[in-house]
Amino acid sequence: MTTTEPGVIVSGYDGTPQSLRAVFWAAAEADRRHGALVLARAVGWSWPRASYPEVALLPPSGGTDRLREEAEAQTGEAVREIGHSHPDLEVRTVLLEDVPTQALARVAARAGAVMVVVGPPGPGSLGRSVFGSATAALARSSGRPLVVVRGKDPVEGSAGLPVVVGLDPAADNSAALAFALDFAQRHAVPVRLVHAVTGRPRRHAGPSETMVNELADWLSAYPEVPFEHELVRDFPERALLDRASQATLLVVGDSRHNPLRRVLCGSVSRTVLHYAPCPVSVVGART
Repeated sequence: MTTTEPGVIVSGYDGTPQSLRAVFWAAAEADRRHGALVLARAVGWSWPRASYPEVALLPPSGGTDRLREEAEAQTGEAVREIGHSHPDLEVRTVLLEDVPTQALARVAARAGAVMVVVGPPGPGSLGRSVFGSATAALARSSGRPLVVVRGKDPVEGSAGLPVVVGLDPAADNSAALAFALDFAQRHAVPVRLVHAVTGRPRRHAGPSETMVNELADWLSAYPEVPFEHELVRDFPERALLDRASQATLLVVGDSRHNPLRRVLCGSVSRTVLHYAPCPVSVVGART
C-alpha cells in the first residue's frame, strides 16, 4: 500500500518569481526522491486554442522568434540555478507553446510523473479566476497529484511542520491519504487529519464507519508516521486555512465523479488554492 518509487516530477514555469519558487520546490522534492525533474516552460498564454503543442527544447530548432528565445534563455537560467543547489539532479526541459493545462497533463503522462507542480496566480481577480478553473482541469486531466506552491520560501520555512489533510466523509479519501502519508514519511513529519463539520449538532456528525476503516487501513500502512485526527465544528475552508498556517503541505481531495460533490469540494479546493499560506496539493479520487 505504501509508495516508494522515486518517479519524475513535472513543474510548470512561466518566468515569474512565483513559478520559479515552485520550480525550486519541485527540484528539492525530486532530489529527495532520487528522481528527475521535467521543467515545462510556457511561451504563450492565449486562452484557449484548439491544440496545445509542446516541443522539446533540446536540440534547439532554428528560426525561433523573440518570445521563444526569451523562454529558452529563462529556462536555461533556471536550470543552471537548479544545478547549483541540486548538482546530481537530472533536469529535462520542455517548451509549451500555448496554455499549459492540457499540455502539462500530456507531458506528465509521457514522463510517468508522480506529481505536477505549479506556482500560484499573479495579482488580479481575472488571474485568480482563470487559475482556479485551470488548476481544477489540470488536476483532473493529469490524473496525478497537483501541487501549487504557495507561501514564502516554502522549502526552507516548513521544517518539522505537519502535513495537514482535509477529510471528506462523503468521498473516497484514499488517494489524498496515500499521497499525504507518503509525503510525510519522506519528510519525517507528522500528519494532521482534519474533519470539519458545519451546522447544528447531529447524531452522526462524526466520521462514518467507512471513513474510520479507511483511515485505519492507511495509517497502519505507515506506522512510523505520527498523526492526530481532529474533528472541528467549522466551515472546511476556514478550518483548513487556519491549520495551514503551521503546515509544510495542505492536502485536499478532488471528487471527479459526483457532480454535487465536485461543486462542494471544488469550492474548498479553490479557496485553499487561492489563500493558503503553504503549498497545497489537490489529489483526485482513485479511478
